[in-house]
Amino acid sequence: MTRAGIFSEPDDNDQEALVSTTYVPGPPSDEPIVLTRHALRMLALVDVSLTARRVLDVLLALQDPDSGSVSISQAEMAAELGAGKPAVNRGFKELKQAGLAWLLRRGHYQLHPVLTGGRVAGTAMAVPEINATPAEDFSEQRRTRFAAQVANLAQSA
Repeated sequence: MTRAGIFSEPDDNDQEALVSTTYVPGPPSDEPIVLTRHALRMLALVDVSLTARRVLDVLLALQDPDSGSVSISQAEMAAELGAGKPAVNRGFKELKQAGLAWLLRRGHYQLHPVLTGGRVAGTAMAVPEINATPAEDFSEQRRTRFAAQVANLAQSA
């Protein structure tokens, strides 16, 4: 079996092929995903972890072309990324705090309209502001966070 639950022909030496994994849905369309220059510049200034960015990339790839929403469970996302459910959950939480994506209902997420060309799943939906750090403050914010992490490591050692 290959990654993300896509099956290949097993052979006698391939034990992995005999183990079941979570199915991950494919994209609802083969149409390219288009992000505006504004969206790309804004994403460059949103301070999220690598895992959160990977979660966002999968959400972008799987978004419904009509609504900008995504139907994927936490287990499916974990299988897609090769990550644990707790890491995926933290990634989703970061995206929500950043205003990039939020939960509509269990297993259904909405991407911010800036990322979907204005498309949303509902007509009367409150859209959060995206929490992008001003460029002049971005490096200082990262240095402050790194210093706090190093201080925390020293205390736990």
